[in-house]
Amino acid sequence: MRLWGPRNHGVGGGTSHIAKVVIRVDTDAGIHGLGEVDDFMGVRQAIAYMREYFLGRDPFAANAIVSEMLYGTQAPNPAEAPRGLMANKMISIRMCSPTATPWGPVVWAASGVDIALCDLIGKALQTPAYNLLGGKFRSQARVYLDRSSPDDVTDLGAWRTMARETVASGFSQMKFDIDFMAPECVRDVWNRSLSLEQMNRIVERLTAVRESAGPDFEICVDCHMQYNVPDVVRLLERLQPLNLLWLEDPVPITNPDTCAQVRAKSSVPICIGEMFIAEQFRLFVDAGACDILHPDVLFCGGMHELRRIADFAELNHLPVAFHGNGGALATIAAAHVGVASRNFLGLEYHFIETPWIGAYVRRDVPLFRDGQVVMTDAPGLGVELDREVCRQHLAPGEALFD
Repeated sequence: MRLWGPRNHGVGGGTSHIAKVVIRVDTDAGIHGLGEVDDFMGVRQAIAYMREYFLGRDPFAANAIVSEMLYGTQAPNPAEAPRGLMANKMISIRMCSPTATPWGPVVWAASGVDIALCDLIGKALQTPAYNLLGGKFRSQARVYLDRSSPDDVTDLGAWRTMARETVASGFSQMKFDIDFMAPECVRDVWNRSLSLEQMNRIVERLTAVRESAGPDFEICVDCHMQYNVPDVVRLLERLQPLNLLWLEDPVPITNPDTCAQVRAKSSVPICIGEMFIAEQFRLFVDAGACDILHPDVLFCGGMHELRRIADFAELNHLPVAFHGNGGALATIAAAHVGVASRNFLGLEYHFIETPWIGAYVRRDVPLFRDGQVVMTDAPGLGVELDREVCRQHLAPGEALFD
């Protein structure tokens, strides 16, 4: 079910539109689970494939389902794996993922299915989803707000106001986007460089944020994989006095060696991995390329894989923060993993100015309280669809779940 509506204050400020896709996994026992996937190219095709390929499987076999979707199995393959043509003339691929790779649309779809299965299994067992992951270390999950930038980046007053409003709202951490902080200074959009003029404006604007937020408020920044090594290193030297919690994705993240070069020259912790699966995190940790792992429940394979990544980071004495591209449903799912992970720092939320994205599911307590997602003892994820909000935001051609 695709939901559609306005996005107030998107990346770089301004107003745009955004879609969120909700999935439901049903069982013959009358229990269902809800999940969320991002509205990326190929995801709904992958969901349609999973629906046919895994029809009739045991919903408690969540790990096996995700693993088979990402990696396939050896011949003769599971007895229940379909052979040949499935519905809608889709071809069953048993030896590997249907795209022959474990990333991209296949893992994005599997992530939403795993979220739904955790919700379903928790409901069946009458226990919260965090108990499926070993129980909770804490009763609430800290949230950090992605602020990107104000609409008018040249107005220092707007930066100060955004910082003060975030502090006043009860949150204790916020993030800004380096690549949208001084776009008026970019003369060449191709060469991955940061000019001195651009760096000066970035430092000036982040300094205004730090002064307004105070010395104890956590601030981090994101480079969106845009820059070259020497310019990022130069910028990091300028940012050191601001005591940032992290700098995220400084260079293209296909090469752990270049990330390691940045990290070796930086006193600001380097945060990596919003689009990674577990194996990619292993490569970057082994290369000494990151200080903080930053998986997203929508992109890494779901709740079980998110917890596995957190455990891997803990074994390496590294913290995790959870990137958050999701709406209310994915945010709550990630929070269940966060409270069950010892080394959890916080969970990102992008959509604080867009109320419907935080309201299309509801639960016994508000989505946020004092900058946290508060856990309850409700079974599964503890959510249900707000049918009226969903009805108001149905995309053309979509229908509400029965």
